[in-house]
Amino acid sequence: MSAQSAAPPALLADVEKPLVLVGPPRAVRGEFRLQNPTADKIVVREPHVRAVAPSSGRKKAVADATQLPGPTLVLRRIVMRPKQSRPIPVALTLDPRTPPGTYQAELVVNDQLRSVVMHVTEHVSLTIAPPEILLASRPGEKVKKLVVFTNGGNVPIPVRSLGTVVLDEELVHCRALRGALADVGDTMTKLDDFIAALGRRYKKLYESLVLKVHNNAVTIGPGETHAVELTITLPDKLESRSRYTGYAAISSSSLQFTIVPD
Repeated sequence: MSAQSAAPPALLADVEKPLVLVGPPRAVRGEFRLQNPTADKIVVREPHVRAVAPSSGRKKAVADATQLPGPTLVLRRIVMRPKQSRPIPVALTLDPRTPPGTYQAELVVNDQLRSVVMHVTEHVSLTIAPPEILLASRPGEKVKKLVVFTNGGNVPIPVRSLGTVVLDEELVHCRALRGALADVGDTMTKLDDFIAALGRRYKKLYESLVLKVHNNAVTIGPGETHAVELTITLPDKLESRSRYTGYAAISSSSLQFTIVPD
């Protein structure tokens, strides 16, 4: 038999087992072992992962998977020295909207095949623009603001009606301490008097420090962008020289509200 017609060397190890890759769409990772049984250097120029049609003869781990979405994914060129055996890392980038799930594919190395099971994990990525809303300190005023939400992940993200946002005053501790000291003055006979006065001051300062935010609830699909109008009602009582902040938790992000002196 001539060298030209000889079968190519078996480079893929563990071909009887599916290669398992795991990660979010933009970072699906794993590794496989490659071996060069020959005395010559071998260059694998275009190893790739591609979709494969379902087959009734596949193992259960692969049979339960769906077909790999998207185009063929080409890996970097691999150079194998004579008699070398080493692990080859795999880092694939899929469409960022690829839904979480298990996908079937196959690895192709010099026309040799190995089945691939790709577990795409959930990736939550919400961008809010602007990330901070500035409001002038005008007690009781109602204002409208536009916020844009972008879903860069692979799962839908619900944006609820924000409702009540609790505020913190920048100088609240200083004001509470000064107020409590003024309340007890020289009449304080024990520490409990001051603690009780301090509690009353904090209660008075915080009981009305909330923003009321109304918006229509929306669910943002992977890759989608939605503009949402917020109607914001400021508290009836605000210190004109103080600054207030509050946060609305939205999925993995937060929208900050800041009230500044007018």
